[in-house]
Amino acid sequence: MDNYGEDISREWFCSYKKDNTYTIEWPQGPFDQTVSHPIIKKLADKAFRSSEDAYEVMIYVDTGLWPEKNTEDEENERVRGFVRKFPELLIKVPDNQALFTEEELKELIPLGKKNLSKEE
Repeated sequence: MDNYGEDISREWFCSYKKDNTYTIEWPQGPFDQTVSHPIIKKLADKAFRSSEDAYEVMIYVDTGLWPEKNTEDEENERVRGFVRKFPELLIKVPDNQALFTEEELKELIPLGKKNLSKEE
């Protein structure tokens, strides 16, 4: 990404170069007010690699800290908590069942079926 030109936008953020200064901007808050931060070229390049990298750059320039990455166990526990709140996801997305024991599934799947019947 050597040539940013005046303005390069990606879905939910914008980065531009003016007078050898890179800037990243995105809407934030209830009224989508524009947040703008100067960044170095290395961060501008990182922001365009993926949505996850862009998010990390935005967090870093906004707080001065890189976001912590969840371990696989932490991510699985987060998903388990979400699926417990919406057990119908065990039926809609059967792969979620691998995150639970047979005993847990015996309890959650009937709840999921009940929730699905309410949707119909």
